[in-house]
This record gives sequence, C-alpha cells and structure tokens, in this order.
Amino acid sequence: MAVPRLPAPLILLLWAVRASDGQADNRTEGMVLETSALTPQAQLMPDISHAPEPLEAHEESYPGRVSATDPYIDPATATKVRAYAGTTAFIPCIVNNLGQRSVSWVRHHDIHVLTVGRFTFTNDDRFEVHHDDGSNEWLLRLRSPTTNDSGTYECQINTKPTITQLINLVVLEPRAVITAGQELYLDRGSTLRLTCQVLDAPNPSEFLLWYHEQKQVANYEVEKVEVSVGADDNGTTTSTLTLEDAQVHNSGLYTCSPSNAKPASIRVHVLSGEHPAAMQTNSSPCLLCPRTSSSSFSYVYWRGNLSSILPFFTLLLALLTPPFRPPQQALLLALLISSAALQRAS
Repeated sequence: MAVPRLPAPLILLLWAVRASDGQADNRTEGMVLETSALTPQAQLMPDISHAPEPLEAHEESYPGRVSATDPYIDPATATKVRAYAGTTAFIPCIVNNLGQRSVSWVRHHDIHVLTVGRFTFTNDDRFEVHHDDGSNEWLLRLRSPTTNDSGTYECQINTKPTITQLINLVVLEPRAVITAGQELYLDRGSTLRLTCQVLDAPNPSEFLLWYHEQKQVANYEVEKVEVSVGADDNGTTTSTLTLEDAQVHNSGLYTCSPSNAKPASIRVHVLSGEHPAAMQTNSSPCLLCPRTSSSSFSYVYWRGNLSSILPFFTLLLALLTPPFRPPQQALLLALLISSAALQRAS
C-alpha cells in the first residue's frame, strides 16, 4: 500500500512545531534541574521579580479616582495612625477594585519595600501584612513598635502611574512628668507639693509609687505625708505628694514611678538660713548663688526682684571705673555699703 505523501508546506509546518516543542522541553528540563539544585529554604523564597523598586519616595498621595472598575485607594483610608510603644501597630489601606494588581507597603524614609501582596521583603520580622480573602483592607502590622518607627509609610498599587497613599505613623511612649521640673528649692517649714502626670499612655496607670532616695514613700514614716492618685476623662493619671513642714532631712531625690510608663525624678533642696523666706519659692523670686566651703554649704542671696539690685551694680561699676580718685571712691563706697544694708534690712 502506497504511503500518501504530504505536501512540502505541511511538512515544513510540522517540523517547525516539533522543533519548538523540543526547545520548550529543553527549557523546562533545565528549569527543573536548576530548581532541584536549590536548597529547600531557597525553594520556599517568594519570587520578587514583580516587587516594585521605587527610585524615590512619593512626595504626595495619589489614591486614584473613585471608579466602578479601576483600582483606587478608598478615601476612608486614614492618613495618620497612632500607636503605643510595646503594643502592636496596625496601618490600614483600603483598596477597591484591585483585580489582578498587587498592594505593596513601602517605608518612606529609606524607600524600603516591606511587603508585596502577602509576601514580606524585609529582615525585620516585626513587619507583616494581614489581608482576609474577600476583604478590601490591607493591614501593615508592626509588632512592638518604638519611637524610631515613627514616620511615613506608603501603600502602593502597581499601576501606571502608581497609585499611592502616604500614611503617617506616630508611636507614643508613655512617660511620667513631674510638673515642678528637675530641681526644686524651698524653705524649711514650707509645704512640699509634687505633682506627677502620666502622659501618652493608652490606659490609666494601675498603680503609681513615690520614692525618696530609692525608698518607697508609702513605707517611709514621715509626719503629714499625703499621696493622692486619680485619672481624668482622657485617661491621664495624676498623682500629688504633699509633705507639710518640710525639714532639711527631707531633701533628696524624689521619683514618680507609674506601672505603665517610664519614671520621672526631681531633686528637692530644703534650705535653712538666716532669712529662709528669701530663698527660692514659687511666689518670691530671688537671686541664688551657691557657695561651698570645707565645713558647710550655704547660699548668698539677694532678696527682692532683680530691678532692686540695679543701683547696687551701678555704684559698683562707678567705683571700679578709672580715673580712680580717692575722695570719690570713698563716697561711692559709703553709698554702696548703705545700699546693701538697706536691701538686707528690707
């Protein structure tokens, strides 16, 4: 039986198809061999060929236009997120009509790609993306944030031009603040009153302890000591320590230590002198100059406001200004002594 002969054009077509199949097989075999040569850990690594590589951070958000079909970032997406140090921060991005596109998170200050789709592309394992099937919300989750993590983060959709939303993360660290500052001077016999506030805390403090020289005040037997603790409607915890008739031995370092914030300290100086009312208080300004010796520690002070000492310095300057004439110097010196005596008597 004669074998039918195929036309020449059909033979060439079959050859071309066969050759292309062979090339495809060879390429496939090569890929299989190459993949099998990888370690199991490398085979589990996601393909990052589709990861965006922004050359610069976007200066402004471009969330896209609201559309029934095209992807865009929902206007309801927050542009500022607050979180507290040591908790978990959630930065949301609401994306509509994503389709076959992917959502990426980029840290703005160093243009570092954190996530693409569901994959994470950073060695910092505190970052990960959270997305539920059927949801339009893509959450960048950051565990145990610190104040160094504060800054701008970008939610991007890989369109042309890139659809992006800038979101500012502010990480707050709870802290205690003593309103009187870092140092306080008061007269012996006065009332010592210290107020401590706990700021930037997510919840009121469970407890707040006062220490005097690292010794808990609650167990420190001092007459007429009162400690009050309360919280306002905003959750700010405030505590006041009151000590009546403060004495020199009540001087030292006082520390306010809340359960949920960094402590704060203040050094208190209870002074005794010839005129204790002239020492620094909240109601009477004075000029306070420390002077030390081998046996004692005292203060030279000028009672009254600063304007009252201007004549004193004027006479002193005239006394030291040449030409030096003994009669004038004697007169100025007498006026200087009289002025000082009057100020001290007042």
